[in-house]
Amino acid sequence: MSVENVLIVLGGKAPSEQNLGWRLEEADLSIAVDSGWLAFRTAEVLPDILLGDMDSWGGEIENIPNDVHLIEEKAQDTTDFQKALGHLALYEDLNEIVILGGLGKRTDHLISNFMTASKINSEVVVIFDSEKEWIRRVTPETPLKIMGQEGATVSLLPLYPCKSVSTSGLEWEIKERDFSIQGTASQSNICKSNESSISLVQGSLLVILQK
Repeated sequence: MSVENVLIVLGGKAPSEQNLGWRLEEADLSIAVDSGWLAFRTAEVLPDILLGDMDSWGGEIENIPNDVHLIEEKAQDTTDFQKALGHLALYEDLNEIVILGGLGKRTDHLISNFMTASKINSEVVVIFDSEKEWIRRVTPETPLKIMGQEGATVSLLPLYPCKSVSTSGLEWEIKERDFSIQGTASQSNICKSNESSISLVQGSLLVILQK
């Protein structure tokens, strides 16, 4: 099975049924991570895989439909998100991971999710999506074009020290500037056109777009 685009639903603030539905249409593989199952149950759709330590998913194992592949991992030295990413190592053609339910609720989970995402293969596009924010990881291998968002607020925050960050189409342009977790970033910038771009030579950057 060729898997390029993966949808992972975590147990943070649940996505809308509409967002979950259209993300499912684009995914080759969908994974409910523990209580991320609840979003699928509410929308009356099924993921391909239910994965995690199953301590908060809100159901009985024997009631899982046969169409859903259960992967139960009880190890407590990794998060359920890390367990899901470990499973994705099986797929060599992976191109994009979209994460729903990765924002909101607990701050420690949010920071942990970003830390975990920073370790994903830099050639893979990583997106966190919610009703209010769209967050995209940018690496040297995955530059970003933002289309149709004139007037939107956008922030650029480094996950790791970043070399030579450059933008086009923003109100306050950035030209070959180094960013660091010590404080250099771009917060509350503005998309001044319907086509903006962000790239860097080294490092890992979160681009946070307000919807």
